[in-house]
Amino acid sequence: MAEARPVRPEDLPAMGRSLGRAFSDDPVLTHLSPKSPAWVDRATGFFTAAARHRMRQGPGCVWTVDGVHGGAVWAPPGQWKETPAAMARAMPAALNLFRGRILVALGFLSTMEKAHPRAPEHWYLAILGTDPDHQGTGVGSALLAPVLERCDAEGTPAYLESSKLSNVAFYARHGFEERETLVIDGGPTMYPMWREPRG
Repeated sequence: MAEARPVRPEDLPAMGRSLGRAFSDDPVLTHLSPKSPAWVDRATGFFTAAARHRMRQGPGCVWTVDGVHGGAVWAPPGQWKETPAAMARAMPAALNLFRGRILVALGFLSTMEKAHPRAPEHWYLAILGTDPDHQGTGVGSALLAPVLERCDAEGTPAYLESSKLSNVAFYARHGFEERETLVIDGGPTMYPMWREPRG
């Protein structure tokens, strides 16, 4: 059975690739960045940059499994909102992925942030994905486990936005409950979910 471990800097390119493959059919990302033959390569850079950013926020924010078949990218309590410095660092990778739709993507992010709950403080699951060749093998559950266990031990909630209706049941099995759906500028429906700590 898969077991999560903290990501190491040398894991980042492989994890970015796994996430790029995992999100290659994602309704939101492919709405903001239409598919092309090089889409996974461009998404790899985007996810690598996103994971590197969250690693700067402290240990325990980014997780993978042996073989680097996926990744979980979390923001710790009070640090979910993107800072101008973080956005500047991410801009080259974002421009490469979104290209002519970069302003649409930035507007999408801004609307997501406005809908993000302010209180109580919580862990934010920004990204979770498993390489398609390893889906259904327990990788996703393993990637969630360390932070959810910490949430339960410390009495801290968690929050996410699922971009696929088919993933809502998976998150529900881990204690997340649906909130009001979110549709931004006529794009795909997103499914915000909140988890109260257990125990």
